[in-house]
Amino acid sequence: MRMVAREDVQVWCEHGRPVRLVVDHERWRIIDTPTRSDGGRLFQSWRFTARSDVDHRTRVMDVEEVDGHWMLVAAWE
Repeated sequence: MRMVAREDVQVWCEHGRPVRLVVDHERWRIIDTPTRSDGGRLFQSWRFTARSDVDHRTRVMDVEEVDGHWMLVAAWE
């Protein structure tokens, strides 16, 4: 089920790829290889599967970075 989301998130990257994030005060770890989709010069976006550190549920998430600011665009359970 797709969950509509447009909220600010914190994303940590290693070697230019997202590795973990915080969504609504909950920490998530990225458990697959993130797929990058360039939005040209304005933004970059990523899709990945992440697992919650709280209860281990998983979601596929789309995030965008615009001028160093990250936003969760969509998530699927």
